[in-house]
Amino acid sequence: MSTLTAQSPAGSIQRTRSCATGLACHRCDKHYELADTVFSCPDCGKGLDVVYDYELAARHFKDFPSSERPHNIWHFEELLPIVDAAAQARVGQFSGYTPLIRADRLGAELGLSNLYLKDDSSNRPSLSYKDRVVSMSVARLLERGKGEIGCVSTGNVGTAVASLAAKAGVDAYVFYPNALEDMKARACMALGAKVCQVEGNYDEANRRCREVAESTGMDFANITLRPFYAEGAKTAAFEIVEQLDWRTPDHIVCPAAGGTLSSRMHKGLGELQLLGLAETDGTRFHIAQPSGCNPIASAIIAEEAEVHPVTPETAAHSLAIGAPGDGYLVIDAVLKRGGTGAFASDPEIFAGIDLLAATEGLLTEPAGGTTIAVLEKLAAAGTFAPDDTVVALITGNGLKTLYDHPQKPWPAKIDCELDAMLEALTELKRGDSLMDSARAQLRA
Repeated sequence: MSTLTAQSPAGSIQRTRSCATGLACHRCDKHYELADTVFSCPDCGKGLDVVYDYELAARHFKDFPSSERPHNIWHFEELLPIVDAAAQARVGQFSGYTPLIRADRLGAELGLSNLYLKDDSSNRPSLSYKDRVVSMSVARLLERGKGEIGCVSTGNVGTAVASLAAKAGVDAYVFYPNALEDMKARACMALGAKVCQVEGNYDEANRRCREVAESTGMDFANITLRPFYAEGAKTAAFEIVEQLDWRTPDHIVCPAAGGTLSSRMHKGLGELQLLGLAETDGTRFHIAQPSGCNPIASAIIAEEAEVHPVTPETAAHSLAIGAPGDGYLVIDAVLKRGGTGAFASDPEIFAGIDLLAATEGLLTEPAGGTTIAVLEKLAAAGTFAPDDTVVALITGNGLKTLYDHPQKPWPAKIDCELDAMLEALTELKRGDSLMDSARAQLRA
């Protein structure tokens, strides 16, 4: 990987090819230096965005062809905010570049001949899309020369912080709300992170963690480092277009919690067009939420510019953010791209998990089940033409949430005899037939 040498206050550093030039407020466009520690606008309170020199980035892309770039999140380093090559080298070397899977069997079920799954359930090291965003936070922490990082998490941010912090050699502290997927907290502890669960939902815990950050000076991956954290989400959009041979999909369907993924993928698509790498204006964006926590989808359907906070009540804990900080950005992205928002009940979400598993052999968690359930609804409503290229994002691995999946009856501890086993097999086949009939009725 080619690097550049530059002077910093601490002396000479090896620079990446990042073309980041500073930070700007999403709402009032007030600008700050890239090195500033501000993470939200002091004037209007909205989040900050990283801005780039796109002309310089376009020249770099011509000078360094794709074949010479690493197959990880740093493949598009010009459009990422980390400038210190030493910090970049310690984080995310095996993150990103997840498979784009042609989903023929699921597509046949839904009447879609060009359906693809962006499978971030296989992301490294923690098996979720959060490895992309947390890599940016940890790299930024290393640029600052700090040795501990916190986060507030509904689930996957915590495991990503624990994993990536361990690899980078920094201490991690994870705060979970009262409703969580227990296996993820246990994984964090196994990875050496210190874990604390608080009595409050995610939004309440988030507010208190901001106070903890202000009181202690500790950086939080998704609070004080958020402008850098959010940029990692763009890499999924970059990869999708490249994996489609620089053709843009007609539709992208992804889950929404805080709003980072969908809003920054919209930004990333626009950046590819600015650099002349792909024509992306035609891609429509659709976001999926659980019906028990759907403030963004509800605002889109009601054609409102801002979300109204809700109290989450859903088994999809990783999507249970009732006051999404980037909700207004998602609304803007979806409306500009002519997309929509939709939601699914918890039973529909678990049915989506089962449908994906039964057709494509992928076991996802409730966030992915939400995407599949909404994808099925949108297909049934005629949102997609049969030959449209549709990409659905699978953001997390179902092995993390098996204990949250509804129990299914199965022949347990039957006699180890031929007759008993044949009888059990007959019952299992009868159950398959009944399930196929139920699916056929739902499609009708």
